[in-house]
Amino acid sequence: MRRSTATRLGLGALFLALSLGTAAAQTAAPAAAPSAAQAPSASAMQVARELVQSNGEAAAFNGVLQNLLDGAALGFLQTNPDLAPQLREAAIALRPEFDKRQSEIVDILATAYAEHFSEDELKQALTFYKSAVGKKLVTDRPAIVQQAVQNIQQWGARVNGEAMERIRAEMKKKGYDL
Repeated sequence: MRRSTATRLGLGALFLALSLGTAAAQTAAPAAAPSAAQAPSASAMQVARELVQSNGEAAAFNGVLQNLLDGAALGFLQTNPDLAPQLREAAIALRPEFDKRQSEIVDILATAYAEHFSEDELKQALTFYKSAVGKKLVTDRPAIVQQAVQNIQQWGARVNGEAMERIRAEMKKKGYDL
């Protein structure tokens, strides 16, 4: 998984938590999330599947199966370097078969949500992601994350420079000229 995908997922979880927190605060008595021992209901799973489609997290995993398939083919390349073109062709030929398994990723994501949130909470989150603001959040998230990462990198460089200067000053007090 690329770093940007992981970052998008992390922010997706943050935005979901924030939106659920706001939605939960608006309800008088939020329903309890299912316990780890209790499997989510079929209806909760359906809502959770729709949620991970709507919030963009399922799409963040597009290409994972192709990468796994390509990686498996490349695993044979170390012992059979002359077969590179044939291995690549085999991986490409198998893509349609493996692409059918994308729903398994959606189910894994949905199960995680359904195990942590009640069906009512999932519905509230889904309502948010189907709203104009929720759709805008999903659409604009990559640009937001990119901007935030760039700004954090710039901030980190400034703080690092300040820290180096402070350490240099402290060391100078002790007789070390860095």
